[in-house]
Amino acid sequence: MQNRLMSEMDSNENMAEVSSVLRCSGSQVMEPSNTDSSKTNRKRRSEIWNHYCEVENQKDKARCNYCHFIFSADPKNGTSHLHKHANICKAKKYNDKKQKILIGTVTSKDGVPLNELVPYSFDQERSREDLAKMVILQEMPFTTVEHPAFQTFVRNLRPEFHIVSRTTLSSDCFKIYEKEKRRLEDLFKMNCGRISLTSDMWTSNQTLGYMCLTAHYITNDWKLKKHIINFKLVPSPHTGLVISDAIANCILSWNIEKRLGSITLDNLSANTVVATELQKQFKKDLLLDGKFFHVRCCAHILNLIVKDGLKVAEGAIHRIREAVKYIKSSQGRLELFMGIVKQFKMNGKKRICLDVPTRWNSTYLMLNDAIQFKDVFMRLVARDPNFEGAPTEEDWSQGIIICDFLKVFHLITEVFSQTKNPTANLYFYEIWRINMLLIEESRSSNAVVMMMALKMQEKFDKYWKECSHILAVGVVLDPRHKMNLIRYCFQTIHGNDDRASFEINKVHDVLQTLYDNYAILYGTNVSLNQVDERVSTSHGGRDENRFMHGYKEFIHGVQVTQPSKSELETYLEEKIHPLEDQNFDILQYWKFNESKYPILSRMVRDILAIPISTVASESAFSTAGRVLDDFRSSLSPNTVEVLVCTQDWLRDSLPHLADDPPSHTKYKIEDYETVVDINIDD
Repeated sequence: MQNRLMSEMDSNENMAEVSSVLRCSGSQVMEPSNTDSSKTNRKRRSEIWNHYCEVENQKDKARCNYCHFIFSADPKNGTSHLHKHANICKAKKYNDKKQKILIGTVTSKDGVPLNELVPYSFDQERSREDLAKMVILQEMPFTTVEHPAFQTFVRNLRPEFHIVSRTTLSSDCFKIYEKEKRRLEDLFKMNCGRISLTSDMWTSNQTLGYMCLTAHYITNDWKLKKHIINFKLVPSPHTGLVISDAIANCILSWNIEKRLGSITLDNLSANTVVATELQKQFKKDLLLDGKFFHVRCCAHILNLIVKDGLKVAEGAIHRIREAVKYIKSSQGRLELFMGIVKQFKMNGKKRICLDVPTRWNSTYLMLNDAIQFKDVFMRLVARDPNFEGAPTEEDWSQGIIICDFLKVFHLITEVFSQTKNPTANLYFYEIWRINMLLIEESRSSNAVVMMMALKMQEKFDKYWKECSHILAVGVVLDPRHKMNLIRYCFQTIHGNDDRASFEINKVHDVLQTLYDNYAILYGTNVSLNQVDERVSTSHGGRDENRFMHGYKEFIHGVQVTQPSKSELETYLEEKIHPLEDQNFDILQYWKFNESKYPILSRMVRDILAIPISTVASESAFSTAGRVLDDFRSSLSPNTVEVLVCTQDWLRDSLPHLADDPPSHTKYKIEDYETVVDINIDD
């Protein structure tokens, strides 16, 4: 009898435990009827109990399943307060107890498109971070989140999302900046190549001067990268010493002073002082004491050369420019002009553009467009008596000749200004094309073209002598050319005389000097590491390594005494890569041959990463021809730096944005000096 009573008591206790568990899970449980407690133990019928569970030993208390806060659950008080809390609970995850919400994801965390159904749960913190990233990438004002239309849209889309204020949004942007900066610092530490820099000065609407510093390098897996690492306000006056101090502080703050490769600057006279001061400060960490540290921007040098040539033909170009200006300055004249276009059955969608005289490439585009409407302009003279000073037939003929002459320079500028994989091996050939064109046109039968070519040749000879060697080294490291293109180019210019041989030998000497420097820095380490790796893989224990130590030194001594070809000599003697290979990628080639040329590949990584133009860095945040829009100009300098740098870093971390940036950030070649007032020292 006693055993049966104890068994019944155990059974009742188990039933109580099961009932309590089922209540916490939201299930409706029929409890054993008891005449003494029939009212207090009635089942919970309200749907609110899907979000609460009863507190053990406290039937009049309810615990929230999400934040675990305890509320009164006395049936006399009702459930209104429980419903109210369930609607505002910040810890609540919107998971249907009967079926999870499935969504088709657009992108993964890495930005890769997916076509999968995944369980979804709302996350306030993730949504806030996504909002901050959208504001940064789209260059939106912080006040966007306080606009009534935006708040209405968000509330209707996701009522439980708590819209932050502009102050909180700004704070979220700073958090993303710090997170991305740590990621970039780790990226610099992981990659062993040297870092080359480009720097440029920019202005805001308040005429404040900002310095943009961009890092260029090739990763260990042979990917060319560039990042804006600083966008600092520089106090006036913007002298060479002030700018060099600002750049030096940025270099030290990122701890990259021992890995500096080069710095590419415009031809402002102050930038010569900048390069000299930085070379003095970091001389011990630079290759060859900084002999090739300062690189002049090819795009801006080309701009100088062409502008000198255009001065010779100012008359004809001026009259064509005034004709275009006359048409575009009145809607009535433009309609009359387009009416004549239709009469000639020409393309009515084609529009003529007005150039900016300080930008030669916009002058080329204006001439190229206006020449196509030459007959329309000639007819307009008869239709519009107010059209005075129209270009003559001779002006149009001269404009056509000048346009054909400038076309080559325009195409070369596009090569200099490309933003995707602009490795240093691309430029020597383009420089040679310019030189050959100037030599040919200096013998032209057209007096204007001949004078333009002679004027441009003087400027060309002044600037390209000092930077031609580092460009030539980049070509030699291209396995499709090696020394062959160097020989061909110099022999074409100078013939087979001593001058050509001198220039060819000079390039080879520079190449050999660079390689010898890398061999001293990395040669011993590479060979000893390789021996240690062979020993460690063939002998597993410490004792075996100790016994092999003497043999390792003996082998190393034999290798030193026995003459052998260097990696550079072996590379130059090997057969060149076929020029017909349209899919050739120089970075992939050296990635594949890195183990074959361990020392030379380190040199290649640093040389190919040298930017020849500052235009690529300008394009990273140039928006519709402005450096800073009205919104950014109104912010503090610290906030401006956070937004500019973070936008650049986010594009790199999100593959779908890095490969196809937004249209408003795509760079127009003809706008590369829209904002910068280039007073270049001749």
